[in-house]
Amino acid sequence: MNDKQLIEDRQSVREFKRRSIPNEDLNEIRTFFTEAKRLLPDIRTELKIYTDSDMKNRLEGVVGYRGLAFGAPAYLVVFSENKDHFLYNAGFIGEQLCLKLTDMEIDHCWLTIPDTDAAKRALLAETDLEPAMILAAGYGKAVSGKPRLDIETPSMVKYNKRAEHVAPKIAQHDMVYSDRWGKPMDWSENVIDPLLDEALYAASLAPSFLNRQPYRYIVRSSSVVLCIKQEESTTIADTALDVGATMYNFDTIYAHRNTGRNKWIIAMPEDAGSLNVPSDYSIVGYYPIV
Repeated sequence: MNDKQLIEDRQSVREFKRRSIPNEDLNEIRTFFTEAKRLLPDIRTELKIYTDSDMKNRLEGVVGYRGLAFGAPAYLVVFSENKDHFLYNAGFIGEQLCLKLTDMEIDHCWLTIPDTDAAKRALLAETDLEPAMILAAGYGKAVSGKPRLDIETPSMVKYNKRAEHVAPKIAQHDMVYSDRWGKPMDWSENVIDPLLDEALYAASLAPSFLNRQPYRYIVRSSSVVLCIKQEESTTIADTALDVGATMYNFDTIYAHRNTGRNKWIIAMPEDAGSLNVPSDYSIVGYYPIV
């Protein structure tokens, strides 16, 4: 897969045709899941794909924004051990599944899980793991102009057409700082590493619930620090999945140069106080770049 192109091409679809995904494609997705990169490899995960005809009725009102399950022909559910940062890990894996589906020309959208116990009952899941993330998947109905759903608040919903191929709600240059919070980056080609520039661009395109893009980055001489804001309109669980998705997008581009050596460290930098991160944001971790 060309992750850079897939990251740009990926978009959510919320209306699906009554067309099943072929079994060979479902098996390819299962195989891909076993080989997908993990943010935290020690956390046990499992993928279940549901294609039951009554799944929409079982999930409706239980998962999804305002209980909308969208009637997809398939639901991909990542089950996980409930350990520290397991939702970061699920989001990291989930973004890879999104890109794989995009590569296979299978449409999809993330579904929020307000109550994991209720979701587990609806899924009739016999496992000691809990549902961490769900993707509705299938073949989307044609929509002209490739609209993008922007939800400012539950009462303010806008559809915006994309200009060219990508129209992020917040541009890359507005979500990245240099050395400390609020200090603008110098994006001159002779200043910033081109690969780092591409990785930050990919990170800025990561999906987020309600399209709130709550992540911000601080670029330092030896690392990139990820900060996150807990939005009132988004659950803590959904924000954690957002973290995992943006982490993956950054990693998959930057790791092209340093495969196996660089990875996200979920911890506070030793000199975190010098970053001047505002009180409504928290530091998730950092990614070494040297």
